[in-house]
Amino acid sequence: MLPRELVSTVGPITPGRPAEQLADPRQQALQRALAPQLGKALHGEVLAKLTDGSFVVKVADIPTRMLLPPGARVGADVPLTLVAVQPRPTFQIGTGTPVFSEAGPPLPEGADPAKAPLLMREGATAAGVGRAAALLQAAAAGAASLAGGAESRHTTLSRTGQAIGGVLAAAAKAETPQTAALGRTPVVAAASLDAASIAQGLQQAVGKSGLFYESHVAEWAQGARALADLNAEPQQQAAREGQRPLPTDPATAQFINLQLATQEQAHLSWQGNLWPGQPMQLEVRREVDEEQEGQGEGEEAAARAWHSRLRLTFPGLGDVDARLTLVGGALQLRVSASEDSAALLRHNQPSLAGALDAAGTPLAAFEVRSTGEPDKGKP
Repeated sequence: MLPRELVSTVGPITPGRPAEQLADPRQQALQRALAPQLGKALHGEVLAKLTDGSFVVKVADIPTRMLLPPGARVGADVPLTLVAVQPRPTFQIGTGTPVFSEAGPPLPEGADPAKAPLLMREGATAAGVGRAAALLQAAAAGAASLAGGAESRHTTLSRTGQAIGGVLAAAAKAETPQTAALGRTPVVAAASLDAASIAQGLQQAVGKSGLFYESHVAEWAQGARALADLNAEPQQQAAREGQRPLPTDPATAQFINLQLATQEQAHLSWQGNLWPGQPMQLEVRREVDEEQEGQGEGEEAAARAWHSRLRLTFPGLGDVDARLTLVGGALQLRVSASEDSAALLRHNQPSLAGALDAAGTPLAAFEVRSTGEPDKGKP
């Protein structure tokens, strides 16, 4: 028999609610289509109003379905800023007091909106997720206020939400958006073919770029990172020089926005000099199959795909654009170069494959095209 005090705490059973299907292919396609617009000020064209009160809004030539504040009309132009892509695309509506709304793909033709409600996500917990979670919390709070009808006009955001909204608004005012972390010193001191030195230099360049400063501070507080490592990052250097950049300063806001985008999209962009006088652009993106996320650490690592893009201009080879995909320890490589350089790369493919095999990374696919040829591969 159960103890009396345990029985007395049992409450009534409430009906189960269907789980939100975040892995819906149409939702994933919408997220991929909107991802390049993250942090940008956009204009939404209201195309239609559905029977459940939601609207079909065209943003960057992409139709979406979202809730709008009271008074929205078909044909109106709505100023929007995309502030998040995951777990759902989230827009800041207007330029005044921040109001946020999540977006989904339009309903299939003939679907009943009443049977497919546009779900609004409740406030997220900021613990352990940092700035990105705080952004989602602010966005969700604003989205929830949309459902309150006229009362939403008197809804106020938390200090965190207001701070994030102010940063995003300041970032949108910058004439030239910052899309990559900038390297202040060359990756290696001189031209080199030493892959280990270049890899170590890139690791230090990205690690000291300031993109991950807050997480590094947390590691330092736990004794897992030396203070000397923090002193090499721009935020710490500014603090030591007595500078206190304001979050609403366009340059500071741009960098914070870049931090949020890096965290949100698992997409890192860096540009600087590989060695003195040799500019380089690097992009790294992690892709994880959502169906594999619940598996063990080893199984998830095997399912993880890393996409990288490396762009350089060499004196002899000219422009070289290399795209690499690493899946399960195997490398897929696609290179775009001038016609002469492309022929040279094809000729040396066996040497490359042999070197990769010796390093334990087999070459699973290799494609070289001349600049100007259509690229049929995945971007």
